[in-house]
Amino acid sequence: MAAFKNQFLDLMDSARSICDQSDQSQWNGEGWSPAIIIGHLVEVDKQVWMVRFELMRSALHDGAPIPQLAWWEPDGIETALKYVDSTLDEVKASFLASREDMLNYLSQLSSSELLASAVHQIFGEITIKTMVEIILNHDREHCETLKSHSV
Repeated sequence: MAAFKNQFLDLMDSARSICDQSDQSQWNGEGWSPAIIIGHLVEVDKQVWMVRFELMRSALHDGAPIPQLAWWEPDGIETALKYVDSTLDEVKASFLASREDMLNYLSQLSSSELLASAVHQIFGEITIKTMVEIILNHDREHCETLKSHSV
């Protein structure tokens, strides 16, 4: 359980690292701006990770079948349009607030709820606990994108 508590901290550290990296980014106008990349992470936190945590937890409590999950992310065009006029500071604040909400949710789960499972189309059998590493990997991908545009 101690290792998982460290992953909790890693979720927040990862968000802070992404925010810090976005400050150093020199976006060349191609692809998503740093604000849209972070907006994407906000939307994924809210529409994918949190929804799936609750789906898995609810299935466990209701005795429902293990959820079957497909790969899904919020629509990129809708995300870009939603965040195109947002400042970097605005989206960074939203992202950090989103992660705080996630940490608050996860910290309230019991040991058995952290083991609530689903079967993911790409990752196979996962639990809420193992999803944290999937989130961190997703963060790393986007942090690398920001780094590739940094001075």
